[in-house]
Amino acid sequence: MMAERLNVPSTVLKSTLMNTVFKGAKDDEFVALVIVANEYQLNPLTKEIYAFPAKGGGIVPVISVDGWNTIMNRHPMFDGIEFNDIPDADGNLLAIESVIYRKDRTRPIKVIEYLDECKRSTEPWKMMPARMLRHKALIQGARLAFGFSGIYDQDDAEVGDIGPGLSPGPMPMRDITPQRAPEPRQTSRPAIAHDPDTGEIVESEGETAARLDREGYAAMEGRDQSQMGEAQTTVDAAEAMIAEIVALTEVAEVNAYVRDADFSLLDDDQASAVREAAAEHSELIMRAKAAATKEGR
Repeated sequence: MMAERLNVPSTVLKSTLMNTVFKGAKDDEFVALVIVANEYQLNPLTKEIYAFPAKGGGIVPVISVDGWNTIMNRHPMFDGIEFNDIPDADGNLLAIESVIYRKDRTRPIKVIEYLDECKRSTEPWKMMPARMLRHKALIQGARLAFGFSGIYDQDDAEVGDIGPGLSPGPMPMRDITPQRAPEPRQTSRPAIAHDPDTGEIVESEGETAARLDREGYAAMEGRDQSQMGEAQTTVDAAEAMIAEIVALTEVAEVNAYVRDADFSLLDDDQASAVREAAAEHSELIMRAKAAATKEGR
C-alpha cells in the first residue's frame, strides 16, 4: 500500500527504509512502523515519520513536526491554528498557547505549553527555545483537537515514558461524590385534616395545587423518562470530568487528562465545555505561576 502510494517498488522501498529512517527495526517493528505511516498517510522518505530507539528497548514511531503539520492540515475539520506567546513578569518567554479551530466546533481548542516543563538540554532547545516550544504547542494542540494517539514526537521518545505498544496510563480517579446531608430529625407531625363522619383525608388548597402540579409535570409533553435519565447521565459525566480537571495543579496534568479522556459518553457541546474548562483552568494555573514568579523576584 505504501509502495503504491509513493510509487516505489515494494522491495526497493523496504530495503531503502530499513537502511535509512527505519534502520535497526526488526521485521515486526518494521511492519508496525509501516502501519502507522499508512494510517496517517505519512511519507517516511521525507522523515515525516521515522524509527527511534526506545529506552526500554525496541523501536517507537516518531513523527517530526512536518509530519504533525501534514496530518493536521489533512484533517477535513481543520480550520486554522494560531499561536500566542505568553511572557513572564520580566518579558521573558514563559509559555506558548496554540489555538486550533475546527469547522464543526463553535469554540477553539486551546493548549498551553510551558518552557520550564518542555525545555531539554539538547542543541535545538538551546539554540531555538521559542521555535521548539511552538512545535510542542502545535503537537499537543493537534492531539487534543483531533484525537491523534499512538504517535509521538522525539522529545516524548527521549524522555522514555513510552515504549512499543505502551501509552501513558489513565489519570487516577478521585471520589467526587457529594456528601449526603444528614437526615432531618423527626418531629411530631400536625394532625391530618379529615372528614369526621367518613374519615376521608381532606386536602388543603396548597396540597391540592401541589398534587396537580406534580401530575401536570409528569404528563407534560409525554416525555420519556428513560431519555431524561440518559441525558442526566451525560451531564453528570461532563461535570465529573470538569471536577477532575479543576483538581489538577499542573498544566501538563491537565493536558494529559484531556488527551486520555473518554469523550464517548458526551455530546459535542458537552465535550466542548469540558475542553473549554480545561483551557480556562490551564490559564489560571499559568497566571498563578506567573504571579508567584513575580513575587519571588
